[in-house]
Amino acid sequence: MRIVTYNIRGGLGLDGRRSIGRVAETLRALRPDVVCFQEVHQRTPWGGLTDQPRRLGRLLAMRFVFQRTIDLGFGGYGIGIATRLPVRSVARHALPGGAEGRGALQAELETPDGAVRVFCTHWGLDPEERDRQAALLARLVRSAGGPTTVCGDLNAGPHDGCVRGILEGAGLCDADAERDRPTFPGGAPTRRIDYILFTPALRAERVDVGDSRASDHLPLAADLLRA
Repeated sequence: MRIVTYNIRGGLGLDGRRSIGRVAETLRALRPDVVCFQEVHQRTPWGGLTDQPRRLGRLLAMRFVFQRTIDLGFGGYGIGIATRLPVRSVARHALPGGAEGRGALQAELETPDGAVRVFCTHWGLDPEERDRQAALLARLVRSAGGPTTVCGDLNAGPHDGCVRGILEGAGLCDADAERDRPTFPGGAPTRRIDYILFTPALRAERVDVGDSRASDHLPLAADLLRA
């Protein structure tokens, strides 16, 4: 299963141009089976009123599952999972947040080697808020059981307490721990804040950081196989 995590900033690129088509082009080059998205707009005024979940699903020929973490009634903003694999179940979890709502979107996917649970998340900017989010998400991962991956923009470095908290609290491994490559900001990245984490029932191979100007983050990809 090839999985990608990507904060797309609503399709707003480094050149100030908003293009969901360019996001999709970036992802097609990585050939994913699953994509975990952050900062997805659904009919928001600042997103040009585009239904980005629907458009991305069509452009990638994938089923797109969306969780609004900010609900505007006519639209919203949040996180999503797109996949070409069969979806067994979906759960949307609220995480502790401040002014901006935060969440964890959970999907159970059917792979040729059996079921895998995928969590997509986007944590807050406040350290105490992230600690609470890490603690709750660790509990959700432990409850899910079986092969599981957690992907997303954690807004923290690998040595920060919240990242250590989710790794240790849920017994997860970090796909790019050895190479420790930065993913933000997109043009000249200096910080690693985007992650693919997984339980020991899985192993990571061919971990790549994509090259694109479609967002202010770079996409992170990994092949996750049964251990």
